Amino acid sequence: MTLKSWAENRWLREHATSRQEKTLQHYRTIQALPLIMGNERQGDADYLNACRAKRNKAEYDRIGVVSDAEAEELIGFVREFREEVLDWLRKSHPEML
Repeated sequence: MTLKSWAENRWLREHATSRQEKTLQHYRTIQALPLIMGNERQGDADYLNACRAKRNKAEYDRIGVVSDAEAEELIGFVREFREEVLDWLRKSHPEML
């Protein structure tokens, strides 16, 4: 069953989230990564959590916290990670694609 079918059956509905709720969603998603995809993803979760924390500082505290090189590194990581997640979904949960 897909999320789309859940929404069509009215078992799931969209709702507006606050900035704090979005921050918690990001945190929870990152923390769940090794639980969902395996312990070998703990390093990825740690890296993404460090990036999330740095983003929070940049967004709420001060500018200049993130360098261009760090941003480029994260972009490269996310591009590769996206493909790995899609491969994992194809193998483990093709019904969700």
